[in-house]
Amino acid sequence: MRKRGTKRESGGPAALAAAWCAALALALACLGVPGCAPEPEPEPDAAASASDAEGDGAPEGDPSGLGDVGDVAPPEGQEPEGAALAARIDAYLDRNFPATGVPGVAVAVVDGQDVRYLRTLGDVPGPDAPFVIGSLSKSFTALAVMQLVEEGAIDLDAPASAYAPAYDVPAAVTVRDLLNQTSGFGYYESLADARAGDAFGKFSYANANYDLLGRIVEAVSGQSYADYLDGRVLGPLGMATSSADPARAAAFGMAPGHRAWFGVPVADGFVHGSSDETWGAAPSGYVASSVEDMARYLQMYLNGGVGANGARVLSPEGVASMFLDRVPDPEGDTYYGMGWTSFCWDDGELVLSHDGQVENYVASMCLLPERDLGVVVLGDASDHAGGDGLFFDMASGVVAAAVGADPEPVDAAWVWRAHQRDDVLYLSVSLACALPLVTLPRWAARRGDGSASRSFGGRGRSARVVRAVLLHVVAPLGLLALPFAWGVPWRDLLAFAPDVSAVLLVCAALLVVAGVAKLMLVAKGSRDDGPRNGPAVKNTHAV
Repeated sequence: MRKRGTKRESGGPAALAAAWCAALALALACLGVPGCAPEPEPEPDAAASASDAEGDGAPEGDPSGLGDVGDVAPPEGQEPEGAALAARIDAYLDRNFPATGVPGVAVAVVDGQDVRYLRTLGDVPGPDAPFVIGSLSKSFTALAVMQLVEEGAIDLDAPASAYAPAYDVPAAVTVRDLLNQTSGFGYYESLADARAGDAFGKFSYANANYDLLGRIVEAVSGQSYADYLDGRVLGPLGMATSSADPARAAAFGMAPGHRAWFGVPVADGFVHGSSDETWGAAPSGYVASSVEDMARYLQMYLNGGVGANGARVLSPEGVASMFLDRVPDPEGDTYYGMGWTSFCWDDGELVLSHDGQVENYVASMCLLPERDLGVVVLGDASDHAGGDGLFFDMASGVVAAAVGADPEPVDAAWVWRAHQRDDVLYLSVSLACALPLVTLPRWAARRGDGSASRSFGGRGRSARVVRAVLLHVVAPLGLLALPFAWGVPWRDLLAFAPDVSAVLLVCAALLVVAGVAKLMLVAKGSRDDGPRNGPAVKNTHAV
């Protein structure tokens, strides 16, 4: 009996420890599979990204699908208007808005003088409720710079360091480089960390470019970026519920922002901090604006720098420079210049657009100058696991409906499957990491009855130490190092993927706590066993 029991006791813990390690290894391997790793992605139209391998008509770098619209768009002048336009877009949104998973959206279609269509859906308080508009903010910053260029206060080809000497930027990097994203700054670099790299001279999307431009606007104007926009852009255009100041925007009654927690949009109150150390600030991605105000903003571009209210904020030549002073995206068929992505449909029609994605909001805007048409769609949630793509699909559908084409439906099935896969993965990892703590009483009982001690000598002891180090030191460190393997800083993972961050941190903590508990039990057992296992004391009173 003793021999049989000893065999079971020595084999059981080893098998259990092996199972823990195997489960963790499998989980770590699965988390490293492309598509599993969460990442705050570049805006679909602004950053290089491969299009369909077969070539479906969308230009490379334009996965938002606006390139497809050109294949089916009726000729200029045949766009629906009035009740016909409203009926088309209403029908499309009624069918497809629920599929996006975004709790609330706001949509506007404009021409140079009129708002052709305006609607809010879901939990949006109203058309005057601000959203954080993400990288649509870049065009505001470019507009501010171009205003100062026209006044002679900024030279586009002067070194950026001439206006912002406090930042370590080489003299070769010009203001124009920042506007056209050719400075060589890295995608994930904050302004404090930004350095001109190997990509200098080529398009390489980075928030730091526009955050530095915001500092240049401040240095030249003597005002804060938010105050400059208020006085020179937002105020003149009548954008009464827009601001680059988070406190002012909140006072206007923001649409509630949602982050994705395990596939569910949650209004968790997240507010992005703004400093040189954060990944993006107001000039690159955190201006807040309502759909009513964004309608006015797009009208200004359609009118060559003049708002629908008659206020001029930029010359026609300045607007043309923002659109066409651009550089090619080396990985696609699009161009980037001064806060706008541009390309042409097959018939040569110019399309200007930009998408935005921050932690808890998404946005998309499009201009078709030859049709005198602008479209903006704002959403109050962001989903790092792929749901944002559904929002951008819907935004492209709105553009298609606005020009008279038949929009493609939003297909949400793949995102639903992705969330199922990810949630099962997160649960598996969590259970594997909790197992050592759950089975701690059994481990302590085994140690207490001496079975562990008998196998804790020689090779058995070394094997146990190795397993303990792997399970309670190496595995937690491996979990915490995963973001580095993905190329995503912890700073951004915490903000953009709070559920993934929580799983990694909780799992690492569970393994460490279990290891510390075992260590404390071993130390306590050693103290308790000391007198019993020590040398016998001679009885000097024995007869």
